[in-house]
Amino acid sequence: MTWTSNMAAWVFALLLAVPAALPPATAALPAVPDPTDRTDKVIDAEAAQAKVAAAREAAAKDRHHEAVADYLDALAQDATLVPTVAQEIAYQKLWREDAENSIFYFRRYLARHPEQENRSVRKGLALAYSWSGRQQQAISLYRELIAEDPDDHGARIGLGRSLIWNNRLHEGFAVLRDVEDSAAADTAPGRESRNFLLTVLDGYTPHLELRVDQSWDSDDLDITKVTATGTVTVLGNKLFQVLPSWALYRQPGQADITNLRPAVGLVAPLARNWTLHAYGWADRFRSDAPLFGGSDKLSWDRAGGDFWFTWIAKPRLRLDFGGTSMPVETFIALNRRIGYKQANVSADWRFARSLSLGLSGSFADYSDGNEKRQGLARLTWRREGRWEILLGPVFNYMDFALSYPGGYWSPDWVRNGSLAATVKTRTARMTFALNASYGYEKEAAADGIAVGGASGRVGWRFTDGWLAALEGGYSKSSFATASGYSRTFASLSIRAVF
Repeated sequence: MTWTSNMAAWVFALLLAVPAALPPATAALPAVPDPTDRTDKVIDAEAAQAKVAAAREAAAKDRHHEAVADYLDALAQDATLVPTVAQEIAYQKLWREDAENSIFYFRRYLARHPEQENRSVRKGLALAYSWSGRQQQAISLYRELIAEDPDDHGARIGLGRSLIWNNRLHEGFAVLRDVEDSAAADTAPGRESRNFLLTVLDGYTPHLELRVDQSWDSDDLDITKVTATGTVTVLGNKLFQVLPSWALYRQPGQADITNLRPAVGLVAPLARNWTLHAYGWADRFRSDAPLFGGSDKLSWDRAGGDFWFTWIAKPRLRLDFGGTSMPVETFIALNRRIGYKQANVSADWRFARSLSLGLSGSFADYSDGNEKRQGLARLTWRREGRWEILLGPVFNYMDFALSYPGGYWSPDWVRNGSLAATVKTRTARMTFALNASYGYEKEAAADGIAVGGASGRVGWRFTDGWLAALEGGYSKSSFATASGYSRTFASLSIRAVF
């Protein structure tokens, strides 16, 4: 085996050993230093109040990092302020996406005010539980709040959202639909419930998805794929999926190839900040006549799969580790029964409020003895609001151990640098997205070329629990297909949550 094969095997073995090392989902909160334990400090009430005033001014301007620093400075001057400002610190930490530590301050405030109802603080704590991934604790607290006040739309929205984030789609969707029906459309609860329901239908894993994909490559390869996906919740909060598909490959001068692929999948939260996605399938490739003048029709049965672990290491840091086994989708490669096994790792780090850095790498072994290495780096600026904008450079690199062994695009090396942009917006029942890129691509022993692409997507919630989506686009980059040619594509899907 080559060094890449050994590395891939090592990565797979490591990943399979990860779940045994994970902390249980009910693990206790990590210890957080208590700023009230400062008995050796001299109280400076005037300086402390000045810091509290500065903190509140920063908080009003959404400068949450500064606000937290000023609040903590105030406590360093006068720890007796904890009963007054603990909840303010908690909210500021929550808004700066430090939900884990905000839980400490919410609890501290509640412990100092046991005689009060503190409903708003308890709602803040429930939200912090949810944002930190502690969905069961959030669900329990939201249910407690709703039992006290069934007309609290905010608590009911929080419950529905936490149930969905806990993969209890049916329960969560029903709660949010009830809010949508009972709250006036022009009120905050009406808008919030409607917007989140649209988000779920448009981008989350639905109970049912029917999808047709069509692509047209510049080498005249046409691929049609039909997929049906059914999803149910099992074992509390695991998603079990059945996703059979059928594909048709066509190219002038060759017999048609079909592929029937029965597949199953599992989405399983392993701990508060770990999730496993695992899919397995069996490919059955068949041609209705011999290919490339051969004597036998194509008949190739192949097992495949895809899995990855997602680890939310910190509030703004996501890591993914996984692997896949796939066939190479060109006529020559299918006729030669070429597939590959690949190990993947990626990281996404939002290091500032509007800036994030993405890195990914993969190592693949091909069944014909070839190897591939690929890496990607992306810097993204993001503007949130009614019009969401993502903009930034993307750099892609790929090289193969064997150049052009036949059957698929495999240059000695290729580099691509592009500027990519995405614009998203929505109405009450529709979503819109437009993507575009333009850049430069250079392949070994070839001239550099200008590359780019564009695509668009429209989603329409045409009834309460159903959404139709239409997507299409074009990519000139050689990275778009296994054959290294440009691709035009379109898809139509119907998604439903019951």
